[in-house]
Amino acid sequence: MTLVALVAMSITANAQSVYISTGDGAVAYHKSKSCSYLANSKDIKSVSTSEAKKMGRHECTRCYGSAAATKKTTTAKKTTSGPARDEKGRFIKKTDSEKKTTTKKTEKKVAEKKTTEKKAAEKKTTAAKKSTPARDEKGRFIKKTDAEKKATKKSTPARDEKGRFIKKTDSEKKTTTKKTTTKKAA
Repeated sequence: MTLVALVAMSITANAQSVYISTGDGAVAYHKSKSCSYLANSKDIKSVSTSEAKKMGRHECTRCYGSAAATKKTTTAKKTTSGPARDEKGRFIKKTDSEKKTTTKKTEKKVAEKKTTEKKAAEKKTTAAKKSTPARDEKGRFIKKTDAEKKATKKSTPARDEKGRFIKKTDSEKKTTTKKTTTKKAA
Protein backbone atom coordinates (compact mmCIF):
# COMPACT_ATOMS: atom_id res chain seq x y z
CA MET A 1 0.00 0.00 0.00
CA THR A 2 2.80 2.42 0.87
CA LEU A 3 4.52 1.62 -2.38
CA VAL A 4 1.38 2.49 -4.32
CA ALA A 5 1.12 5.79 -2.41
CA LEU A 6 4.73 6.66 -3.21
CA VAL A 7 4.24 5.93 -6.90
CA ALA A 8 1.06 8.03 -6.93
CA MET A 9 2.89 10.91 -5.23
CA SER A 10 5.75 10.80 -7.72
CA ILE A 11 3.29 10.81 -10.63
CA THR A 12 1.47 13.82 -9.21
CA ALA A 13 4.81 15.56 -8.57
CA ASN A 14 5.76 15.14 -12.22
CA ALA A 15 2.26 16.18 -13.27
CA GLN A 16 2.32 19.24 -11.00
CA SER A 17 1.12 22.18 -12.95
CA VAL A 18 3.42 25.12 -13.47
CA TYR A 19 2.88 28.37 -15.31
CA ILE A 20 4.68 29.60 -18.38
CA SER A 21 4.51 32.73 -20.48
CA THR A 22 3.94 32.00 -24.16
CA GLY A 23 5.58 35.26 -25.25
CA ASP A 24 8.87 35.53 -27.14
CA GLY A 25 11.97 35.11 -25.03
CA ALA A 26 10.25 33.28 -22.16
CA VAL A 27 12.57 30.53 -20.87
CA ALA A 28 11.40 29.67 -17.34
CA TYR A 29 8.47 27.96 -15.67
CA HIS A 30 6.90 29.29 -12.45
CA LYS A 31 5.20 27.85 -9.34
CA SER A 32 2.44 30.44 -9.24
CA LYS A 33 0.72 32.93 -11.51
CA SER A 34 1.58 35.71 -9.07
CA CYS A 35 5.36 35.49 -9.75
CA SER A 36 6.66 38.99 -10.48
CA TYR A 37 8.35 37.73 -13.66
CA LEU A 38 4.88 36.91 -15.04
CA ALA A 39 3.39 40.30 -14.09
CA ASN A 40 3.75 41.81 -17.59
CA SER A 41 2.95 38.62 -19.50
CA LYS A 42 -0.17 38.81 -21.64
CA ASP A 43 -0.68 35.08 -22.13
CA ILE A 44 0.04 32.70 -19.23
CA LYS A 45 -0.43 28.97 -19.77
CA SER A 46 -0.64 26.13 -17.23
CA VAL A 47 1.40 23.00 -18.13
CA SER A 48 2.96 20.08 -16.30
CA THR A 49 6.56 20.29 -15.10
CA SER A 50 7.64 17.57 -17.52
CA GLU A 51 6.05 19.43 -20.46
CA ALA A 52 7.82 22.64 -19.45
CA LYS A 53 11.16 20.80 -19.27
CA LYS A 54 10.52 19.24 -22.70
CA MET A 55 10.04 22.79 -24.03
CA GLY A 56 13.53 23.61 -22.75
CA ARG A 57 12.32 25.76 -19.84
CA HIS A 58 14.14 25.97 -16.52
CA GLU A 59 12.94 26.73 -12.98
CA CYS A 60 12.25 30.36 -12.17
CA THR A 61 14.91 31.73 -9.81
CA ARG A 62 12.32 33.67 -7.82
CA CYS A 63 9.86 30.79 -7.46
CA TYR A 64 12.36 28.00 -6.82
CA GLY A 65 15.14 29.91 -5.05
CA SER A 66 18.92 29.77 -5.36
CA ALA A 67 19.02 26.08 -6.34
CA ALA A 68 17.37 27.01 -9.64
CA ALA A 69 19.89 29.79 -10.15
CA THR A 70 22.75 27.33 -9.68
CA LYS A 71 21.25 24.93 -12.21
CA LYS A 72 20.76 27.79 -14.65
CA THR A 73 24.36 28.99 -14.42
CA THR A 74 25.84 25.50 -14.79
CA THR A 75 23.82 24.88 -17.95
CA ALA A 76 24.82 28.29 -19.25
CA LYS A 77 28.50 27.45 -18.71
CA LYS A 78 28.14 24.32 -20.82
CA THR A 79 26.64 26.19 -23.77
CA THR A 80 29.07 29.12 -23.89
CA SER A 81 31.81 29.05 -26.49
CA GLY A 82 35.43 28.95 -25.49
CA PRO A 83 37.74 26.25 -24.20
CA ALA A 84 36.03 22.90 -23.66
CA ARG A 85 35.18 21.99 -20.08
CA ASP A 86 34.02 18.82 -18.35
CA GLU A 87 30.95 18.47 -16.10
CA LYS A 88 32.85 19.86 -13.11
CA GLY A 89 33.95 22.96 -15.06
CA ARG A 90 37.57 21.90 -15.52
CA PHE A 91 39.35 22.61 -18.79
CA ILE A 92 39.70 19.69 -21.19
CA LYS A 93 43.11 19.48 -22.87
CA LYS A 94 43.19 19.59 -26.68
CA THR A 95 44.61 16.68 -28.60
CA ASP A 96 47.74 17.17 -30.73
CA SER A 97 45.70 17.19 -33.96
CA GLU A 98 43.37 19.87 -32.56
CA LYS A 99 46.38 21.97 -31.55
CA LYS A 100 47.91 21.60 -35.04
CA THR A 101 44.72 22.73 -36.82
CA THR A 102 44.39 25.71 -34.49
CA THR A 103 48.04 26.61 -35.11
CA LYS A 104 47.61 26.29 -38.89
CA LYS A 105 44.54 28.56 -38.83
CA THR A 106 46.42 31.14 -36.77
CA GLU A 107 49.46 30.99 -39.05
CA LYS A 108 47.23 31.43 -42.10
CA LYS A 109 45.56 34.51 -40.60
CA VAL A 110 48.96 36.01 -39.71
CA ALA A 111 50.28 35.37 -43.23
CA GLU A 112 47.18 36.98 -44.78
CA LYS A 113 47.60 40.00 -42.52
CA LYS A 114 51.28 40.34 -43.44
CA THR A 115 50.54 40.22 -47.18
CA THR A 116 47.82 42.83 -46.79
CA GLU A 117 50.17 45.08 -44.80
CA LYS A 118 52.96 44.53 -47.36
CA LYS A 119 50.67 45.53 -50.25
CA ALA A 120 49.57 48.64 -48.36
CA ALA A 121 53.21 49.57 -47.68
CA GLU A 122 54.09 49.07 -51.36
CA LYS A 123 51.24 51.38 -52.38
CA LYS A 124 52.48 54.02 -49.96
CA THR A 125 56.07 53.82 -51.22
CA THR A 126 55.05 54.04 -54.88
CA ALA A 127 52.84 57.02 -54.09
CA ALA A 128 55.68 58.61 -52.13
CA LYS A 129 58.17 58.03 -54.96
CA LYS A 130 55.91 59.84 -57.42
CA SER A 131 55.41 62.90 -55.27
CA THR A 132 58.80 63.43 -53.58
CA PRO A 133 61.39 65.61 -55.33
CA ALA A 134 64.89 64.37 -56.10
CA ARG A 135 67.60 64.63 -53.41
CA ASP A 136 71.39 64.49 -53.44
CA GLU A 137 73.59 62.13 -51.37
CA LYS A 138 73.29 64.39 -48.31
CA GLY A 139 69.50 64.43 -48.51
CA ARG A 140 69.21 67.98 -49.85
CA PHE A 141 66.66 68.84 -52.53
CA ILE A 142 68.04 69.11 -56.05
CA LYS A 143 66.80 72.09 -58.03
CA LYS A 144 65.32 71.38 -61.43
CA THR A 145 66.67 73.04 -64.51
CA ASP A 146 64.42 75.32 -66.53
CA ALA A 147 64.01 72.62 -69.18
CA GLU A 148 62.90 70.07 -66.55
CA LYS A 149 60.47 72.57 -65.04
CA LYS A 150 58.89 73.21 -68.44
CA ALA A 151 58.65 69.48 -69.18
CA THR A 152 56.90 68.67 -65.89
CA LYS A 153 54.83 71.82 -65.64
CA LYS A 154 51.20 71.33 -66.54
CA SER A 155 49.73 74.08 -68.61
CA THR A 156 46.89 75.97 -67.00
CA PRO A 157 43.93 77.00 -69.13
CA ALA A 158 43.90 80.57 -70.33
CA ARG A 159 41.78 83.06 -68.39
CA ASP A 160 40.33 86.47 -69.19
CA GLU A 161 40.73 89.67 -67.15
CA LYS A 162 37.99 88.58 -64.71
CA GLY A 163 39.62 85.20 -64.09
CA ARG A 164 37.15 83.17 -66.16
CA PHE A 165 38.33 80.31 -68.34
CA ILE A 166 38.66 81.06 -72.05
CA LYS A 167 37.33 78.32 -74.30
CA LYS A 168 39.72 76.92 -76.87
CA THR A 169 38.85 76.98 -80.54
CA ASP A 170 38.58 73.72 -82.45
CA SER A 171 41.99 74.23 -84.08
CA GLU A 172 43.64 74.82 -80.65
CA LYS A 173 42.03 71.64 -79.28
CA LYS A 174 43.40 69.60 -82.21
CA THR A 175 46.94 70.90 -81.75
CA THR A 176 47.00 70.08 -78.02
CA THR A 177 45.67 66.60 -78.76
CA LYS A 178 48.46 66.03 -81.32
CA LYS A 179 51.10 67.23 -78.81
CA THR A 180 49.91 64.85 -76.08
CA THR A 181 49.85 61.86 -78.44
CA THR A 182 53.40 62.58 -79.66
CA LYS A 183 54.61 62.88 -76.04
CA LYS A 184 53.02 59.52 -75.19
CA ALA A 185 54.55 57.87 -78.25
CA ALA A 186 58.01 59.15 -77.33
